[in-house]
Amino acid sequence: MSLAEGCGVKETPQQKYQRLVNEIQELSQEVETIQATTNDSNAEERLTPVVLAQQAAQLKQQLVSAHLDSLLGPQAHINLADPDGALAKRLLTQLEAARGSRGSTGEGRAPVASKGPDGVVLYELHSRPEQEKFTDAAKMAELERRLAELETAVGPGSDKQGPLSAGVQGASLMDTMELLQARVSALDSATLDQVEARLQSVLGKMNEIAKHKAAIEDADTQNKVSQLYDVVQKWDAMATSLPQVVQRLMAVKELHEQAMQFGQLLTHLDTTQQMINNSLKDNGTLLSQVQTTMKENLLSVEENFAALDQRMKKLNK
Repeated sequence: MSLAEGCGVKETPQQKYQRLVNEIQELSQEVETIQATTNDSNAEERLTPVVLAQQAAQLKQQLVSAHLDSLLGPQAHINLADPDGALAKRLLTQLEAARGSRGSTGEGRAPVASKGPDGVVLYELHSRPEQEKFTDAAKMAELERRLAELETAVGPGSDKQGPLSAGVQGASLMDTMELLQARVSALDSATLDQVEARLQSVLGKMNEIAKHKAAIEDADTQNKVSQLYDVVQKWDAMATSLPQVVQRLMAVKELHEQAMQFGQLLTHLDTTQQMINNSLKDNGTLLSQVQTTMKENLLSVEENFAALDQRMKKLNK
């Protein structure tokens, strides 16, 4: 969609050709500007300024190879950036060809030729302010559309962000350009001198901190080494007696094993003795019961014998 189509007027081939040439030239200039401000950004998988410049050069080469200048003639050389001025220049050219002299022209859109007295060629220029407003509005709408397309083309295409693209993801092209311009303006000589001075100060402080840290770490390490040395010195006196202690422990190993076995035997003997005591108690109880029963039985037998003796005596009488 072109500016002429937005106004309801169909573009001629000459205008379309000249518009394409101007757009490619403007695109090349914008790409060169963006490329100059983003030389240090990381390469990402999207339309980078270098790729845009190459594509613009290829499009321009295709237009040149089409030889449209020879096909469309001199009418193709219309500067669409200033159409009124281009029409005025063409009108002046026609007037010079017709009258042989240079005449003044005004702002207009469509020249109308007529014949005046004495065969003089007259031109009438008509201007419509309402049409100019509509044309300006259509131009602004077309520019906004193209700007949106550029924002879509050079917008965020990856999650990776370079140092210059940080903070510009999702922003419009104008906001991105303003942010990049602010970052570039911050890199002037005065600001760089201040930043360098601050960095030197910070670097000096970092060096001092590193020195103090190294000294503290060295002192701590030396203190730990001294403590370990003192412990080793204390164990030097005991190191000579350790072999003798080991020999004594090996010598009494069998004695310790026998003592463990004797302890186990004593435990078993104690358990057996307790079992015997319990059995003796049970046997004593049973013996007491047997003795009581025997006494009772003896009494019964004596009584029975006494009764039997009395009966025998009675029978003998």
